[in-house]
Amino acid sequence: MTPLISVVIPVYNGEKTLIETLSSVLKQTHLNFEVIIVDDGSDNPVESFIQPLIKDNRIRVCSTERSNANIARNYGINESKGEYIAMLDADDYWMENHLQNCLALLQKSDAEGLYGSLFMRHSLSVDVYNLPIFQARELKKNETMVDYLLTTGYGAQTSTLFTTASSMKDVLWDPIQIDHQDYDFVVRFSKKYKMIVKKEPTVIYSLSSGRATHFETCIRFVENNMKDINPAVYTRCNYSMYMRANRKKESKKFVPYFRKEATKHKEYLTYQQYISVCNPQNRFRERIEKLKYIFRIIKS
Repeated sequence: MTPLISVVIPVYNGEKTLIETLSSVLKQTHLNFEVIIVDDGSDNPVESFIQPLIKDNRIRVCSTERSNANIARNYGINESKGEYIAMLDADDYWMENHLQNCLALLQKSDAEGLYGSLFMRHSLSVDVYNLPIFQARELKKNETMVDYLLTTGYGAQTSTLFTTASSMKDVLWDPIQIDHQDYDFVVRFSKKYKMIVKKEPTVIYSLSSGRATHFETCIRFVENNMKDINPAVYTRCNYSMYMRANRKKESKKFVPYFRKEATKHKEYLTYQQYISVCNPQNRFRERIEKLKYIFRIIKS
């Protein structure tokens, strides 16, 4: 029987999480699906640690040379046979009604894809019903998708995405976008196809700490979408990136860039934020920066 839904899971060294992730798929109330696991050159092949589950004939494991998650995603998408595609990261999990709810919502709409709310789980969290929720929402009037994503942070996380297969195969994932992968995909997708929001959270997103930030691709994403970003959103985004880069000693080469971009529109920063970015080294310089700030506020 041809599957109605294809679930695509890229994985690299997922021994600690993949079994639980895959188990959450096999417990779905909707049963007509296939699972395509794309092993992105793991040190230990995926088959070696999912043997108890791989007997399910709905599961296929594909292997690629070590590349990145987006290349693995595209491989799985192109291998898929379903009418719909559901994306899932190898350390996230679904509630049992996830596929059923996504399918029902998309089928009764005129949209080609959806993004949704999620539970946010730290590594020590256990009880899903006590987890904080990120509530996804519809775009506001005249709000662009990129403004929504940069404002909310988790607005359209990968494991919430559910689309028609034809639209997903048309857009695909950018193979060189390391950070903001889901942002980039959703922005490009929403320019060609209609997306709707799924407000009920059925995805458990695993927050990871200590992950490296690839500032080059963060900058690339923002610059690629500059014309669609509101100046206030642009300022807050660059201020946030400046603070992150400033905390990471290995990323100090990016500090001047984010300092410059964050202060282009001073009126959208508080005075304390502005001074923290300018970081004047003495009281004289601080007075100069204060005058610059006041002048820009008056001018705006």
